[in-house]
Amino acid sequence: MKNKTKKLSKYKPASDEFEFRQFPFYWMMKLSNRYAHQMEVALKKVNMNISYWRVGMILREHGVLSISEIATHAVYRLPTITKTVYKMQENGFVTIKPNDDDRRVSMVTITDQGLETIESIITNTTDVFNNAFDGMTEAQLRNLTSSLQHIFSNLSEE
Repeated sequence: MKNKTKKLSKYKPASDEFEFRQFPFYWMMKLSNRYAHQMEVALKKVNMNISYWRVGMILREHGVLSISEIATHAVYRLPTITKTVYKMQENGFVTIKPNDDDRRVSMVTITDQGLETIESIITNTTDVFNNAFDGMTEAQLRNLTSSLQHIFSNLSEE
């Protein structure tokens, strides 16, 4: 057991053996920032931004969601998503209607124009995905996703 703890010590910031380049969160942040930068560059070419991309992709999969549900999935603050969704409505990408059961809740639906735009964006950003996962197998991607979900679950406040 002591040997296992010793092997893990280089990953733990409180340890004297800690190596920041071995710290998973170091790589998660570097990865997240690099991905966001490359997506921003690709999206700028089609006159789009990353918040529109996230909202569009979420609605493409779910169809209709409340603004707060979109914010949760997009990992953005509610005011940011609210502003983005209303701008998207001005551009014809989504419609916003009150929820039938609770009129205080705004439900967002992607329009046909919004779907066409997202499909176009997917075409223009495919290289980012392809480059990121070049040389990885489906099993590796599945394991990576599973590991990230596990870490997220460990950090959940619930």
